[in-house]
Amino acid sequence: MTWDPPAPEPGLDPYRVLEVHPEARPEVIEAAFSVLREIACADEEGGGPLLVRITWARRVLLGP
Repeated sequence: MTWDPPAPEPGLDPYRVLEVHPEARPEVIEAAFSVLREIACADEEGGGPLLVRITWARRVLLGP
């Protein structure tokens, strides 16, 4: 069984959302998520949508 949570927006590519190469190792994906999460959390006015997208992308790429 594959893990495929629905995208928050149609047509999103989880690799592009996290700005990583499709062959990126899990450590790289986690690092990219951490950096982007910090950026989203620092943006008090507009970070919510970014946080939703990067969380979705991380779940897709690193899920069970």
